[in-house]
Amino acid sequence: MVGTLIHRLLKRQLKRLQLDSKPPTEQSWQQLLQQISDTYIQADQDRYTLERSLTISSEETRALYQQLKASSEARMRAITAAFPDMLFFQDEEGRFLDIFTANPDQLLLPIEDILGHTIEEIFPTKWAAPFKQMLDETLNTGKPKSMEYYMDGPFGNHLYEARMIPMEYQENGNNTLLTVVRDITEPRKEQTWSRLISQAVSSAREGIIILDSQKNIMFANPAVETIVRQTPEALLHKNISVLRSHQKPMFDDKIWNAVKSDNSWHGDLTLEIKGKKPVSIWLSIDKLRLDVNVSEHYVILMNDISELQASRTKLQQLATTDPLTGLPNRLLFHDRLEQAMARTKRIGNFGALFFIDLDRFKIINDSLGHHTGDLLLQAVAKRINNNVRESDTLARMGGDEFTLIIEDLQRPEEIISLLEKLQQDFRRPFQIGKYELRTTASIGISIFPRDSDNTEELIKHADTAMYSAKEGGRDQYRFFTAKLNLSAYSYFETEQGLHQALKQNEFYLLYQPQYDLKSNALIGMEALLRWNRPQYGMVSPLKFIPMAEMTGLINSLGNWVRNAVCQQIVDWKKQGLTPPRVAVNLSSRELIKPGLNASIAGLLTTYRLPASALELEITESVIIERGDIAYQNLFGLTEMGIELAIDDFGTGHSSLVNLKRFPLSCLKIDRSFIRDLLTDENDEAIVHATIALAKSFGIKTIAEGVERNEQLDFLREAGCDSVQGFLCGRPMSPKGIARLLSSDTTSGKSEVLG
Repeated sequence: MVGTLIHRLLKRQLKRLQLDSKPPTEQSWQQLLQQISDTYIQADQDRYTLERSLTISSEETRALYQQLKASSEARMRAITAAFPDMLFFQDEEGRFLDIFTANPDQLLLPIEDILGHTIEEIFPTKWAAPFKQMLDETLNTGKPKSMEYYMDGPFGNHLYEARMIPMEYQENGNNTLLTVVRDITEPRKEQTWSRLISQAVSSAREGIIILDSQKNIMFANPAVETIVRQTPEALLHKNISVLRSHQKPMFDDKIWNAVKSDNSWHGDLTLEIKGKKPVSIWLSIDKLRLDVNVSEHYVILMNDISELQASRTKLQQLATTDPLTGLPNRLLFHDRLEQAMARTKRIGNFGALFFIDLDRFKIINDSLGHHTGDLLLQAVAKRINNNVRESDTLARMGGDEFTLIIEDLQRPEEIISLLEKLQQDFRRPFQIGKYELRTTASIGISIFPRDSDNTEELIKHADTAMYSAKEGGRDQYRFFTAKLNLSAYSYFETEQGLHQALKQNEFYLLYQPQYDLKSNALIGMEALLRWNRPQYGMVSPLKFIPMAEMTGLINSLGNWVRNAVCQQIVDWKKQGLTPPRVAVNLSSRELIKPGLNASIAGLLTTYRLPASALELEITESVIIERGDIAYQNLFGLTEMGIELAIDDFGTGHSSLVNLKRFPLSCLKIDRSFIRDLLTDENDEAIVHATIALAKSFGIKTIAEGVERNEQLDFLREAGCDSVQGFLCGRPMSPKGIARLLSSDTTSGKSEVLG
């Protein structure tokens, strides 16, 4: 290289001396040689300079190389530290050549224990086999391969993704690969969770719509279609105003103003689409801002609550409507009455409240069954409704009780014609199936605001008037008056007194003798209940017995009477006396009581008395109204040996049927027929017929209320078996009966009877 350079310099110098084309002169040769000498000297100097330069450049280059190498390694370490993945360099045998990871702790083994070893030497077979298979496929195809696997490490069971990439670089003649391993446990959880949420949103029964800041639809799930009758695809990217109800936007300005001020709105509305059934929808709208740099979005949730609304309406109807008649029930009636009273007070006119109770409905219901009774109630409701205006309110309070609210009356007397019409209509029979049933109505009326401006008080007044109508003979109406209110108060006060009387033992018994008309002998006595009330004196049985029946206290009162009678019989026997059988009245409530027979049997056992010691008197109306239960109890009593007497015979109905059907031993002729004997031919005929009828059935007769000798003679001549009354003996105290039983002069016979 130096020779070539010198040759070029020499050639250039010859040309400069013009010696390249003609022979040189001596001076020229001297100049040439001098120049050659100078050139060699300069060449030596240049060579030295060049060699020195090359030496210096080589060191600098090495320094620079080392610097670049250190910088590159630093960058690699920095990249590796920032890189979350693990990098593995492997040869074609699967031997690990190098490892880069920011966190060596996540490796299965320390790096030094991995380098230089193959996959099979590091991993168990269950992991090594799929890794080796992936390595072979990557080398054979020359394309990257990947797989996912779970591995237990220091941080628990994690999911990893391994991706193998073939390299062009060879190591010791072997092909190499780069394996990138990434922990995808958390991303996969998020991915799974996102997919789960997506599926949940898509399968949700609630309609879900997401809007952008301009209220354009970004997303709508399938459930939206079932509600708004438009597919999610048809709605996408359209403004929410596309949803319209009855030609108007489904979401009006009022809703959006509420969202703007409160960031949310919820409520229900009805979606009406032409040709479609209206849909009741519950809506919830929320304004969301996920980040300060992200514009606001709106999330709309919608539920089809049509079925819920229908159920709510049905429940409301069930809560306020009588299911049998379809009329307003007690709850709705109270609401209607309050409204009617408020309107009447505001306008300044009158209104009326009718309290209607059917007469003898219980007999029909018990005799023909509840189904027939229900059909009758429906027919009654229809018949009353046919007589009233649409503005009036007819309600069923329960059982056979109805109420009627009449408004817009100028004068209370205006309802008289309606009352007369109702009663006339009630007297027509009701055709229920094969039965032609007859029932009348007892009606109580209170006028508002005249009688009261309080609903509860007004109802109580109408109820009081209705009971007055029943007591007056039924099939009539009564207006409320202050006198009726006083009577009602008296009833309430009497009821309270009865409770107190049982606790304080204010009751006592008298006994009225009964005599045989043939032998004039004392054959029995009737126990009569009396009440001497402190501060009130004697209270008539006609007043407190019905009250006890109404309130249910008659059961306790009956038990007290029977116990007192049995104890008295035992006391008389301890005195050496032989009392005849004692007749005790049995109430209607007691007769239909399932445990009646067991109670009386236990009573006889407790006091060690024979069944012949008692006679039970029942009223005819009881066995008519509750014949089925009464029949079982009466036969049970006769099987025990207790005699049964029917009281007040002739005042009820179906007497012949009762005499034939029930096990009666005695028939008591009511005092109402005895009172007018010898002055009323009808009473005489009734008494004669009753005695003859009883004899034909083998039943004894006893007349009550005998007070005159003429009555006594008539009864004896007519063939009556026995009598009781003031003529024979007034009701006596237990001591009076004891004296009667111990009298030697009478020997138990009546001096009056002869």
